[in-house]
Amino acid sequence: MAKQSMAIISLVLFLLLAGLAIRAWRKRAAEQAAEFSAPLEALDFFGELLAQANAFYVATTRAANHLERINAYGLGARGLSQVFVFTEGLLIVRKGERPLAIQRSNLVSVDFTQVAIDKAVERDGLISVSWIHEGVNLATQVRIVEPSGRSAIANALEEIIGTNTKKRAAR
Repeated sequence: MAKQSMAIISLVLFLLLAGLAIRAWRKRAAEQAAEFSAPLEALDFFGELLAQANAFYVATTRAANHLERINAYGLGARGLSQVFVFTEGLLIVRKGERPLAIQRSNLVSVDFTQVAIDKAVERDGLISVSWIHEGVNLATQVRIVEPSGRSAIANALEEIIGTNTKKRAAR
């Protein structure tokens, strides 16, 4: 009987903690959604396709703090994606989530990093794109495994961003 009681108490405690975690996640997403509206799902004008690659979407964070995940509008969900760089902006098509489009005028810089949220990879293994949405400075991190795709995306982003680009990492 003691084993059954402990199992029931453990289950109730687990469900309570899981409920609190879900509630906190939803509260944070609602607070972030109040700060800015949903990002674009498509560019107004795409222009010419400069580069594309299969990638792993890691996160969108605050630009100043790569450990603060943006949960609002589905931006907190990691997963497989395709990254497209057009002359007029960046498009990240995420599997199972809404696409993320960033117009060229909102792009600030591209950099390479090793850590974002709970993802750590080889040195300079993540491409971090800094951008501004409604006055909020954000950074979106993606991991492109193929070296040729990684170089193509980084070079295309540097090309459309121009002089604001940070050229730090060796490719």
